[in-house]
Amino acid sequence: MSEGAGLTTTIVRLSRAAATDIPPATLEMAKLCVLDWFGLTLAGSREPLSMLLHDAALIEGAQPAATIVGRNFGFSPRQAALVNGAAGHALDYDDVNLAMRVHPTTVILPGVLALAEARRLSGRAVLQAFVAGYEAAGMIGALVSASHYARGFHATGTIGAFGAAAACAHLLGLDEATTARAYGLAGSQAAGLKAQFGTMTKSLHAGRAAEAGLTSALWARAGMTARPDILERPLGFFATQTDGAPAEGVRWSGHALDRNLFKHHAACFGTHGALEAIGALRREGLRPQQVRAIRLKVDAGADAMCNIAAPRTGLEAKFSLRFNAALALHGADTSNSATYADAVVLRPDLEASRAVTTVELAPPGWPEDVTEVTVTMLNGETLVRRHDISLPPGDLATRRPRLHAKFLALAAPVIGDERAQRAADAIGRLEHGADLSELLALVRGPDAVR
Repeated sequence: MSEGAGLTTTIVRLSRAAATDIPPATLEMAKLCVLDWFGLTLAGSREPLSMLLHDAALIEGAQPAATIVGRNFGFSPRQAALVNGAAGHALDYDDVNLAMRVHPTTVILPGVLALAEARRLSGRAVLQAFVAGYEAAGMIGALVSASHYARGFHATGTIGAFGAAAACAHLLGLDEATTARAYGLAGSQAAGLKAQFGTMTKSLHAGRAAEAGLTSALWARAGMTARPDILERPLGFFATQTDGAPAEGVRWSGHALDRNLFKHHAACFGTHGALEAIGALRREGLRPQQVRAIRLKVDAGADAMCNIAAPRTGLEAKFSLRFNAALALHGADTSNSATYADAVVLRPDLEASRAVTTVELAPPGWPEDVTEVTVTMLNGETLVRRHDISLPPGDLATRRPRLHAKFLALAAPVIGDERAQRAADAIGRLEHGADLSELLALVRGPDAVR
């Protein structure tokens, strides 16, 4: 911790410093986050929640200063942050960081994009602000997210609001004291409850966090007062929403962004261990008709995150370990969000496999990110497979083509193959762009570019 500085101020300083000299690999990771988010937001712009938010914003009315991804109209920066942030999380297919328990990009990037577009700022400025916001969320999340998340708070909506505020403050060039006040304003808007998992409101948390971060930075710049020590202050964020920060305070040890994880199944990340383990067994020949029972052994924290026993909607299915085990057993394409349509959930063959699947909550000491699958066969044989979701699938060179393919699969149905490829190319050279005009023209509605 900096000499004489409180926790909030220290995080402000460290996150700003992290964005001044970004290593090449970290910059590449930032661009992959941007690529992944745009694909998801284009696809998510067609989801019912996005439609509802579009309609509400149109009724509210505002100067069209910021692009709504996938649409031919613009909103105010505040509205754009809300709508685009929610759309980016609508499929629950966006990136995660397990240390902070946050879906980071969809809360940090939308406000930055909206402000940068309105002020015609450069792509490099966007990436630097994104890194600053990511690091702020990473430090706060690493300090408190375990107890905070266990209490029932959705960290994407709460910790995410601080990351969004840090990013927008950095983009606006706010000084240290003003940025700390932006944190204070974000702390009073940080919200989100895990009880909403399986409903549209979970994705709304992401949009509200993006909106809160943007407005906090703008309000702080305008002179609105707030506590500059909101994290550590008595009755502040840590005191009321966590078991307290570690006594030694924050320690920054390299970019949290380097530990970003991308999703390749369109479901809650807590189900991915089961999907991967059973998927591996299926590739080795396992078939539904051979199975008597499946047991999933998971960390006890999964019970409040992804253990909906009998889902009846596609949104609920994304948070059901049992249902995702059934999908994997039947070889369903869980990279396709249509797999989680309401009608699929009620398929008799999937319901039958779900019914023979049980979830065992492991005792304390079980690795938090590990799922163990035990399959009992009709012939009495037992198969066991484990998967650790915290381990990324290869280095950046390995992940890049897979994310590019994911982007094209999500974006092309909305804006067409050619424009999707051009958008991916524009993101690849984002740090060299004088502004965002080329990229944002490509990701508007299908009639926006001729």
